[in-house]
Amino acid sequence: MNLIPFALLLDTKLLIDVADVESGKKCGCICPSCKIPLIAKKGNINEWHFAHDSQYIEKGQELSCDFSWAVAVKMMIKQIFMAGNTLTLPEYYIDFPKGDYHKKKQKIKVTERSTIHYNNPELKSFTCDVTIEVKGKKLGVLLFTKDSQIVADDSFDQALFGVIAISIDQVGYDDNGKVVNHLRDHLKVLLESETRAKHWLFHRRERAAYKKAIEQEILVRAKEKKEPIIASNIINK
Repeated sequence: MNLIPFALLLDTKLLIDVADVESGKKCGCICPSCKIPLIAKKGNINEWHFAHDSQYIEKGQELSCDFSWAVAVKMMIKQIFMAGNTLTLPEYYIDFPKGDYHKKKQKIKVTERSTIHYNNPELKSFTCDVTIEVKGKKLGVLLFTKDSQIVADDSFDQALFGVIAISIDQVGYDDNGKVVNHLRDHLKVLLESETRAKHWLFHRRERAAYKKAIEQEILVRAKEKKEPIIASNIINK
């Protein structure tokens, strides 16, 4: 996906949705990456998007600009985080081996779905794209694509109460796979009201939830007069 849904508005120096500017060269926008003026294309057939104004590209010159659709969406999500204060979080389950020889598994709920209000958003903190503060505790947010590799950082456990990941590949499309117009509004609703495209990468309560499940399994096995599982074999979550 190489369409550019957002551009830098010269008047405000903020990202703006193509839906919120005049069509054509009157949009007053430039590319956030290469700074070439953009044209707002808002037709009736194709998805609305910005395109580089060829007038500012030398004849025979190949345009070299790394401002992709994914980069644009990431930048807008960050801007929404910095200006907003509401985020909906998904529920979170972890697997727990249950029964003889750990062949069976049950799901342990770590946290419910919830809508939180945050403050003090920061960019690029604790190896996260965004961090926010919720009741005095910090939550990290990672934005990723299918080509990204996300892993839990060792510093998460000490510095943050949780980290959620948001998949850029799963946002911005309608049921037919076309990019939605008014994409900024779509992303704002996604962040504030939906859990789609979000999953927990780490939650500080998951270790306690796992330990509690171990203790309950020991009690069950004791009542059934079976050999209890050994607590030292707890998988290090």
